[in-house]
Amino acid sequence: MLRKDTIKHRGVGRLLSLINAEQNGRMKFVDGYFSSTNEYYLERSPALFNVVYQFYMNGQIHQPSHLCPIDILDELAYWGCDDDEDSDSQDDETPNLFKHLYMGELRKEIWNIVEEPASSRKAQIFATLSVLFVLISILGLILGSIPEFQIPVKKPNSTEVIDNEPHPALTYMEYGCIVWFTIEYGLKMSVSPHRKRTFLQLLNVIDLMAIVPFFVEMFLFLIGINTEQLRDLKGAFLVIRILRVLRVIRVLKLGRYSSGLQMFGKTLKASFRSLTMMACVVATGVIFFSTLVYFLEKDEPGSQFYSIPAACWWCIVTMTTVDLTPITVPGKLVATGAIACGVLVLALPITIITTSNATHIDVASFECQTAINRVD
Repeated sequence: MLRKDTIKHRGVGRLLSLINAEQNGRMKFVDGYFSSTNEYYLERSPALFNVVYQFYMNGQIHQPSHLCPIDILDELAYWGCDDDEDSDSQDDETPNLFKHLYMGELRKEIWNIVEEPASSRKAQIFATLSVLFVLISILGLILGSIPEFQIPVKKPNSTEVIDNEPHPALTYMEYGCIVWFTIEYGLKMSVSPHRKRTFLQLLNVIDLMAIVPFFVEMFLFLIGINTEQLRDLKGAFLVIRILRVLRVIRVLKLGRYSSGLQMFGKTLKASFRSLTMMACVVATGVIFFSTLVYFLEKDEPGSQFYSIPAACWWCIVTMTTVDLTPITVPGKLVATGAIACGVLVLALPITIITTSNATHIDVASFECQTAINRVD
């Protein structure tokens, strides 16, 4: 039930015209009228009208997963409702955040360029350059691992080669990408109206982790420590290797500009409980079959199942493909059970994830269609 004040507050739609009209004028907005109960009849779907009801209650339009986006758009068009008001309020929220800040207008403009790729031509160019630098950085990382694009590193005052490093051209290309990533992150943090909230956002954490390894290595170099000199210190060298491995995080930066990757991330998030359940079932099966095959195979000559952890690796691989093969007949029977278990356990969540992904695709299509209709 909607109160008159609630309908008037929204100030849009067929319902507003209905309550503002006189008794005779209301008949053109309805399909019937029962004088005995003083009720108006409209031949509409109650399920679809619930979307309209939510709009009048909170000013937002949501798409239930069981409803067709096209039917919802038709229903909204019938009632004269759209999410312009909600979109405008959301669009107005960002300017209000910058309104009382120092150089608020400039900060808002920079923020839109950095964070809203579709807001302007400048923002689109900035987003395109960001994607280009990410791709260049990834390409440099890949080429730097190929021997043909590496040069030998020798010990000081010696001809002994201790390692290979990427060609200097790739290193300079890396420097250029780091400069861009640093400018991008620095602009974002400097103009943000809520720096703490911005800092803790997942995509911004990824942006930070993409540049941290470079600055750690640069800091070590500035204080006189060459990373190659840390090779004799296993712990320190391990840290350096971890920092270099973290460079691959730049691949995740593409998620900021890919709606498909963002949708996949939402799908995984929505399916988290199902994936957790699958992981528990897989872990149970791995431990069970690994223990069985270990005790059945460990005493056989040439057996590679020398421990339960080694058998665990075999079991994990066997659930998806084939790695080690048991020798004894009981061991092969256990392997058959592990393979069958793997097929069942890994196949069950696929339906859940597919359904969740289809739901997010419908939502994205609904939002896109709504935006197109608003423009038209």
